[in-house]
Amino acid sequence: MENKSLDDLIDSMREIGDVLLISNDKVPSKETTAVEDALSILRENVVTVDGYDLYVYYQKSDYNGYLVETLQIYNENSPFLPFNVVCKVGQKFLGSSELSLVELFKDNRKIYCWSVCVDKSGRPIPYPFKVKKEDCSFEGFKYAYMQPSQVNFF
Repeated sequence: MENKSLDDLIDSMREIGDVLLISNDKVPSKETTAVEDALSILRENVVTVDGYDLYVYYQKSDYNGYLVETLQIYNENSPFLPFNVVCKVGQKFLGSSELSLVELFKDNRKIYCWSVCVDKSGRPIPYPFKVKKEDCSFEGFKYAYMQPSQVNFF
């Protein structure tokens, strides 16, 4: 596979996200979950950023009135990534306004999950639902941190 630049990869993954837009107006059934699992290979890619081979998974979901864009970042060979790399990739994909971060562990590695709510024209908006979050900043970049229990990973 050719090693695309991060910007080229973002463009193509965002286009795929638009095509595979998920409608989340109801609780997913076994059938829709199976379809989403089958399509997940189209939402994931590998890119090298600052010497780190990153797996990135991008998804866009429609919640009737607003969209949620989600980006998962992890490394196959290391349990953690430098936070400056995680922030750099999150901002490149999703911008720097109204971002939130959830961190979780799976298979002995940390998965960094960035998300942003946007209106139908693509402008970032505050989260339209109540969640406990902690306002954080890293090198001038402001984001909200949420515990995994605050997010519905169905």
